[in-house]
Amino acid sequence: MRLALTILLIIFSSVTLAERSHTVVVISMDGLTNDAWDIAELESFQRIQNEGIRAEFMKPVYQSTTYPGHVSMATGVHPDRHGILHNSFYDRESGFHSYPDDANLIDVPPIWVIAEQEGITTGIYFWVGSETQWNGWQAKYKYAPFDANIKEEEKIDQVIDWLEMPEDKRPKLIMTYWDGTDSVGHIHGTKHKKIYDQMIRQDQMLGLLFSRLEEINAWDYVTLLLVSDHGMIDVNQYISLKSTLDTLEIDYILSAGPAVAHVFIDDEDHRAQAFKLLSSQDHMAVYDRGNLPKSFHMDHPSRTGDIIVTTDPPYMFNNNPAGGPKGMHGYDPNLSEMHAIFGAIGFEVGNERIGPIHMTDVAPTIAKLLGIKSVNHMQGKAIDLSPKN
Repeated sequence: MRLALTILLIIFSSVTLAERSHTVVVISMDGLTNDAWDIAELESFQRIQNEGIRAEFMKPVYQSTTYPGHVSMATGVHPDRHGILHNSFYDRESGFHSYPDDANLIDVPPIWVIAEQEGITTGIYFWVGSETQWNGWQAKYKYAPFDANIKEEEKIDQVIDWLEMPEDKRPKLIMTYWDGTDSVGHIHGTKHKKIYDQMIRQDQMLGLLFSRLEEINAWDYVTLLLVSDHGMIDVNQYISLKSTLDTLEIDYILSAGPAVAHVFIDDEDHRAQAFKLLSSQDHMAVYDRGNLPKSFHMDHPSRTGDIIVTTDPPYMFNNNPAGGPKGMHGYDPNLSEMHAIFGAIGFEVGNERIGPIHMTDVAPTIAKLLGIKSVNHMQGKAIDLSPKN
């Protein structure tokens, strides 16, 4: 009798697991630099690159900041297509937007919207663009508004709760934003011990998630993607564009990130004055909109300035030239310090190192894993994560 019950339990367990359809979990660690893979003490990172797939690096978009990066990963397109040029930006029609929570400011659908439109349930625990509906569509399960005080342990609990829901109700795409090392990097720079300590903390949280997934046998159907949105580099020189432009008697609107600034000037004469003055300054490159390099992917119909100004580290745009952050990002994505991470482990994931990928490849990869079809508008390409033997 006992043997028969054991056999029945095994059969029931196998049927239950077989009914669990493929699920993708995406974790983003803000500002985590690509050299995390080289730190032996990060045991969960080592497990990913030893048992799964790890990209040489993931190239971010320009400018390489949190909002453009997360929206590019979620949409598969560059900022000139999705419209989120920085964490804050100016729109000629609707004005200034600072850390906006309105998903309708995104010009193309995020991956969770496409998934829901195709009948795939999603759960989002903080991701840029997830707080509100996008043209009437949103994730079935989501957390809003964003709360920086919520720790990773709570997010892990929710991920597990979602996975343990009945098959017909649970999300098949789960995306969650983690602290990463962004805040400590800004405050202390890239070489401070607090960076290492925070990496250890994030690695431990990743390990906690791994063990929780093992407890519920989720590796039998879960593919986990680990990403970051940008890297970090030390800075110590600060440029106040406002102070420079204020030496002219002109009307202008300035929307500046740490490495890229947009100057909006309607009057042609004023625009010429500003271009001449800015072009004479050190440590910056100045473009009029018509000559903006296409490789920047920064020319949006209503959010790109008439003049675009860029700078390189250790310089950054900051209206307080007397001081500022010790660590920063936002710079040219070809700069190795700006490179983000990409790793994958779990169900139907091979074991190999792959070459560089681009941030816009994340959404089409999710789509490929889940069988999402509406991807023709995406600029990135799906990464083949499957075993090769």
